[in-house]
Amino acid sequence: MLKKTLLYLLLVLAVTRAEAQTCTALGQNPSTAFPVCGDQTFLQHSVPICGTRTIPGPVCNTFGDGPHHDKNPFWYKFTCYKSGTLGFRITPLAADEDYDWQLFDITGKDPDNVYTDRSMYVAMNWTAEYGVTGASSAGTRLDVCGGPSQPLFSKMPELVEGHEYLILVSHFTPGQSGYELSFGGGTAEIIDPLLPEIRSLKYDCASYSIGIKLSRKVLCSSLAANGSDFQLSPGAPAILSARGVTCANGFDLDSVTLFLAGPVAPGNYTVTVRNGSDNNTLFNACNKQMLAGGNMSFSVPVFPAPRMATVQTPPCGPDEVVLQFPDGIRCSSVAANGSDFTITGPAGVTIVSAATACAANDLTNTVTLKLSSRIISSGTYTVRLAGSVLSECHIPSLPGGQATFDIPPQPPVLVRNIPAPGCEPTTVKIGLSIPVRCSSIAADGSDFILRGNNGVTITGAAGNCNGNGYTDSVELRFNRPVQTGGRFEVLTTLGTDGNTLLSECWQPAATGQIAAFNTADTVNADFSFGLAFNCKLTTASFHHHGRNNVNSWNWLLDGVEPFNIQHPVKIYDSFGDKAVTLVVSNGVCAARKDTTVSIISELTAGFSVDYGPYCPLEAVQATDHSTGNIVRWTWDYGNNATSSGKEAIPMRYFPQFRDQDYTIRLIVENDKNCRDTAEHRIKAARSCFVEVPSAFSPNNDGVNDFFYPINAYKATHLHLAVYTRGGQLIFETRDFNKRWDGKINGSPADVGTYAWMLEYTDQLGEKVNRKGTVVLVR
Repeated sequence: MLKKTLLYLLLVLAVTRAEAQTCTALGQNPSTAFPVCGDQTFLQHSVPICGTRTIPGPVCNTFGDGPHHDKNPFWYKFTCYKSGTLGFRITPLAADEDYDWQLFDITGKDPDNVYTDRSMYVAMNWTAEYGVTGASSAGTRLDVCGGPSQPLFSKMPELVEGHEYLILVSHFTPGQSGYELSFGGGTAEIIDPLLPEIRSLKYDCASYSIGIKLSRKVLCSSLAANGSDFQLSPGAPAILSARGVTCANGFDLDSVTLFLAGPVAPGNYTVTVRNGSDNNTLFNACNKQMLAGGNMSFSVPVFPAPRMATVQTPPCGPDEVVLQFPDGIRCSSVAANGSDFTITGPAGVTIVSAATACAANDLTNTVTLKLSSRIISSGTYTVRLAGSVLSECHIPSLPGGQATFDIPPQPPVLVRNIPAPGCEPTTVKIGLSIPVRCSSIAADGSDFILRGNNGVTITGAAGNCNGNGYTDSVELRFNRPVQTGGRFEVLTTLGTDGNTLLSECWQPAATGQIAAFNTADTVNADFSFGLAFNCKLTTASFHHHGRNNVNSWNWLLDGVEPFNIQHPVKIYDSFGDKAVTLVVSNGVCAARKDTTVSIISELTAGFSVDYGPYCPLEAVQATDHSTGNIVRWTWDYGNNATSSGKEAIPMRYFPQFRDQDYTIRLIVENDKNCRDTAEHRIKAARSCFVEVPSAFSPNNDGVNDFFYPINAYKATHLHLAVYTRGGQLIFETRDFNKRWDGKINGSPADVGTYAWMLEYTDQLGEKVNRKGTVVLVR
């Protein structure tokens, strides 16, 4: 037992690691199960390797049990014809192979649901022991779980009359020697007591075949492929072959199709069972054969000819006609060139082809006739059947069939007036009486001609198209803006695309239609002006020419004063550049001009001088820039000194106590006795000798609050640094106007002595290096 247990665990490990392979052979899936009979032994010589799909069942807690799988499976099906217990045996052909099984009730259910539907379970045995297994009176329970030391036989399950069952035989071990499946020991009857016979017949005129439904399932292998198991009444076409409806993916059938050499004429016929070329009639898994001589009659009626179609109501401007046949007709009987049909009517179109939408059985109810051109002429049209088409039963149509349809009148495409364009239009929009197809508009605008006298032409056209591809207006583009006033006409014509505009119903716009529009001249805002001067005031007179029908003037003088007349006048009491804006319009076109007008006095005093500061003995030189017809200059230097004449004299300043500002004034007079004055301030320094104070008191009293080099007006490349007595740098600057406020990192420095170093270049270009100390007091 120990050896067997170890082998079982190794096999479990091998199964767990093995990759699942899909089972494809007949009998290895629930839906293709072998039909079996209770009085026969089923011998399976080999077991292909595949499967391992999980099989639901009762919960097991036995040692060594694992998920139950359809490992290397075969499936078997049978029906219970009398309720009772089921006994069966699975006998391995090799002693060291392990076979397991599980029984399912599949009545009224899809057999493949055994993998998911727990309610289909009936009984099982998944023992790990080798040997014969099954269900017998020796079993004590229905649910034998997996693992070693589990019994090989389960209790016999109770079957219900009329129910269908499946047995899964799962081959756990990897050997492929096979097994025997036999039934016995139970009280249930699983042998069909009745013989199979014909239940019903049906003739199919479309495929020249007879469908036979049987009362019981029989084996596919018992059916002679040449149909010789059946005989048809004399005078009927010969039977060519027979096919079991479900034999492509199963072992049994209950429906047979007999294929005949041709159609069966109307009348009464009989199908008789007989021994076929295989020396038997049809038989089931229990070898119960249909009785030779059994028969059933059937009738073949007179099949009518196909009725003529009606025409589906066509859309406007159709280029095809759809025929709707009340009965199915064969697609293969419809000529692809449409020659089975003709069409007559006001437009004189012809049929060029016919198309069908065919089902797999070669039948259709719809034929689409392609026309030589679109029908745009209203009236009644007739489609006639010139040839013949065949019904499902291959019956030809009767000659002379016809169907009519009407094309109602459609409104024409008319051009509407063109809205007045704006100034210098590069496009115009032409309205239409009804929507047209955007695809019918020639992109180069050749559907239209522009008449005028200024050389403007149409170079493009486009519609404002909706989602369906229609527009009720067309925008025409010009080769250049229209800048002159006048009347223009747009004429419809045949475009380079071979058509005029086409309506939704394909109605063409008539050529030669005219739509007109008027344009306005462009305008400009150029203006002229004149200036009249005196000593204090300047009179400015503005003038606009008013050409091209300008009727609106909007002046803005000096940015604040508006005028709405053609020739405004403004008096300026100051001098300089004055902003002037003019906007003109003729009601359509507008123009604007922005400029400046320089108001210059007859006399303007002006001079230039540097502010300084100036050191003692340094001369201050002013330079005259006055304008006008000047006859007299008077200079006042602000230090009690004056001079006359155009050129100012160089002047030196000597403040006594502190640096001081002086005002220099120039008064000029022209030949009209007008005077004007200009003045500038300069700064004179008391001294330019750089001094460094020895003490300062940063107490914010406004006196000596900062430490800095005094009078360093002319010093360049200046560098001042302040240090504590311990040598720590606490202040540094290269700008003599930047001063130490007596703080270190924003906090007041202690009272005491601090060292400083000063470097600079004086006004003579000499480098100076100085150092010393300063006392900080509070």
